[in-house]
Amino acid sequence: MYGKICILLFISCIYFAIADPVPFITKCKWDDTKCNKESSQAVVGIFSAGLPEYNVEKSDPLQIDYVDASSPNMKLIVTDVVVTGLKNCEVKKMQRFEDSSKLIVKILCSTELKGKYDMKGQLFVIPIEGKGDLYANVPKIQINAEVDLNIKKGKDGKDRWLVKSWRHTFDLKDKSTVKFENLFPDNEFLRTSTNELIAQNGNDVIIEIGANLIKALVGKVVENIKKFFLAVPIEDLSL
Repeated sequence: MYGKICILLFISCIYFAIADPVPFITKCKWDDTKCNKESSQAVVGIFSAGLPEYNVEKSDPLQIDYVDASSPNMKLIVTDVVVTGLKNCEVKKMQRFEDSSKLIVKILCSTELKGKYDMKGQLFVIPIEGKGDLYANVPKIQINAEVDLNIKKGKDGKDRWLVKSWRHTFDLKDKSTVKFENLFPDNEFLRTSTNELIAQNGNDVIIEIGANLIKALVGKVVENIKKFFLAVPIEDLSL
């Protein structure tokens, strides 16, 4: 009986030694663009659900407590933000440089955002103010990101990618909807006319005042990627 237990333990040790340590990752060569894109797409849903064993927080829904989205013409504080839809994002491009110095990513998402806002300033050179619930439906937003990498050796002696810096742009590919509840609470005429203006120009509103909020959302995702790269050696992620 003791001998059988030893054999089982020995087989288990061999299995865990040869098993892929990150089973949901398909390892690709740096120049295999098709493999890199398909591998990244397969990970989107898993990654969005959170991977606590790799210090990756859940990102669908993605939650942000506070964002100062102010601009020179606008004070805009957004709180209690909840974004949904990231688990269904479509990877349009995933490019990795041979020297592991950079990643270039293009991803198309359909998202909804809910939160609270406190706003006062100018929108399209028109005075605007209010405080209340915020809602946005963005059916097609493409995020284009460049991530600069270094290589860092872990305590186990294995190399890991280290996110050094990142940049992003975004493109709105379809008409978006933005709603600010309780604009001009004491002036029904201004509230109605401003709501109509926003309803007709959802994309322009996002471009005008949403850039800092989108940057905060992208930053949360990049932070998860950074944690994942620190947790997993390069040899377990790529060929």
